[in-house]
This record gives sequence, structure tokens and C-alpha cells, in this order.
Amino acid sequence: MPEQDPLPLGESRSDVVVRTLTTLAGAVPCVGPLIQVALSETIPNVRLERIEAFLIHLQSRLDEATLNDSLRTADGLDVFEEGMWQSARAFSDERKQYVAELVSKGMASNGAERQESRHALRILNQLDDAQIIILSSYQSKYRRIGDEATAAFYKKHRDVLGPFSREIGANNKDRGRAELKDAFERHLSSFGLLDVKSEDYNTGRVSYELTAQGRRFLEYLGIAER
Repeated sequence: MPEQDPLPLGESRSDVVVRTLTTLAGAVPCVGPLIQVALSETIPNVRLERIEAFLIHLQSRLDEATLNDSLRTADGLDVFEEGMWQSARAFSDERKQYVAELVSKGMASNGAERQESRHALRILNQLDDAQIIILSSYQSKYRRIGDEATAAFYKKHRDVLGPFSREIGANNKDRGRAELKDAFERHLSSFGLLDVKSEDYNTGRVSYELTAQGRRFLEYLGIAER
């Protein structure tokens, strides 16, 4: 990617964010009306700052020519619009990076690959960060017992991944988290990202495995194993 002068992003004050987005609206006329809507009362200033962070991540992944060319197509503009509105609702920086990764892949491609990016972006909109952590845990690199990276990953995300006790006598907090994790896995399975590997009909416990579509989705997010 050719080096460019950085856009005046990074300051946190809402007036700077508004000025930045207004500049982008002027530089890319076809997306101007879309950004002007974002500058209205529809998105509060705190959310404008989230869009700013998204644009920073997007800028690091796309050169200006690709961005401009893509925004002049109907489906490219659709990808950008979806990404902007999702970033406005994103709480974590990781989430903004996921959105930017999907948008950049969609805008840099065309045809079936762009359609796949749009589909993945819409799936992302229906998953929260905890479900993405659970899906990531099914990668083989996090299934290696005794591996330091695996131990660190599970320690970092213990509140999401457990281990949780489902046994009678376990505290309500643990059982509640176990049930929530089960619900999240069913939700991931409904999108074809996980598939049932085995099921114990006596206990009702279900074991899942990552599908090819699930691996592809993680690749689009930029968090698949290498």
C-alpha cells in the first residue's frame, strides 16, 4: 500500500470529529449525503468518536484510490454504510477493528467475494463480543491442552469461556454463565459457524466444532489462525 499523508484523525473532541467527517464528505461526493446524515442528531457525538476510530482503522487498510473507486459502486457504498453504522454502535476497539477489516476486504474486492464480505458484516451485527470469543476458542490453536497460548487465552476470557460447573450444588452464577455459553453456541450454530459434533442425551450437553464457514468468518475478521 502506498504511503499517504495521514488524515487529521485521532483527536477526541467531537468538533474535530465532525470536521473530519465533513472533510471526507467533501472529498468523496458520492458518500457525502450519507455522512451528513451521520452528522445530524441521529448519531450523538460520542458515537461520532466511534466512527472516527473506525475510519482510522479503515484508513490503515485501504489506499485512497481503492476507497474512492469502491464508493462509486452501489454495493461498495452499501458495505461502507453498513460498516459506518455498525461502528457507531461498537463499544470496544476490537469491534471497530473487526468492522474495519470486513469493510476493507469488501471494498477492495468485487463480485462473489464482496457479497461474502457483506454477508459476514451482517452476521457480525448479530453477534456480540462474547460470541466472537467463543467462536475463536474453537480454532485448533486454542484447543491444545497444556499450550501456553491456550492457557493465556482461556485465562483472559474466563468470564466467557469458563470452566463453569453445571453440577447440582454449583453456585448460581456459574450455572447461569454455563447456560448463557450454551445459548451463545446454539446461536453461532444457527449461522452455520459451529456444527454439532456430539450430544449427550442424558445430560443434554452438546459438543461443537468449527465449520468451514466459521473459519472463513474468522479469516474475514482478521483473527483466524495462521
